[in-house]
Amino acid sequence: MKKIVVFTEGQGELIFVRHILIQLIGYEQLSFECFDLKSDRLLTVPYKHTPPNALIHYQIINVGTDERVLSAIIERCEKFISLGFDVVGLRDMYSVEYKKKSNQIDQNINILIRNIVDNVINGMNNADKIHFFFAIMELESWLLGIHENFERIDASLTAEAIRDGLGFDLRVVDPETVFFQPAIQFGQVLNLANISYDKHKSEMESIVSNITLDDLHRLVNANRCQSFALFFSEIQREFTEALSG
Repeated sequence: MKKIVVFTEGQGELIFVRHILIQLIGYEQLSFECFDLKSDRLLTVPYKHTPPNALIHYQIINVGTDERVLSAIIERCEKFISLGFDVVGLRDMYSVEYKKKSNQIDQNINILIRNIVDNVINGMNNADKIHFFFAIMELESWLLGIHENFERIDASLTAEAIRDGLGFDLRVVDPETVFFQPAIQFGQVLNLANISYDKHKSEMESIVSNITLDDLHRLVNANRCQSFALFFSEIQREFTEALSG
């Protein structure tokens, strides 16, 4: 069985990753466990799915903050790799440290941060088994990119209504190049339907629950949210390797 551990910066990312794994791989071939990393301990969180004949197994670990993803990988990757796991990291590009450098998207800063992470990983043992990704600028960029899902959340949240209410057309704009802190715009969209957005577990599960595999493929092929396309391509690669044995 192929095994992968994914370190995410937050609960929302954990929920999203779990959902796209289910959509792409399906329950019969997929096994997964979810954890929070707190006080250097892995605490089991809902939910666990371990069918006996799965081809691929994931451990998804929420480390709690963006700056902790790389350090958690550094601290734990050797153990996981020794157990046969590949290692994946996922965090937002936006952070408190980023905001100290700029109040807008700066591609030079994006490149600098990527290079710092790449250089750290390339200096580690088994660097070829460690894969690190950024959601640019936040996970909400990807959720804004899947604009069809807003109508499933509330029928009034059509692309036209969002454009008329907020001044941007999600059928056209690339959220990861336009919105510096896209969680703000995501919340504004939901507020058009009087829905609050606080990133609670139940909220995130409800938001992602109706996202389909077709939605994910559409986003990959839309030439928007290229950071999602890179991450999704990694999940596809892992699954293809599992299928080939």
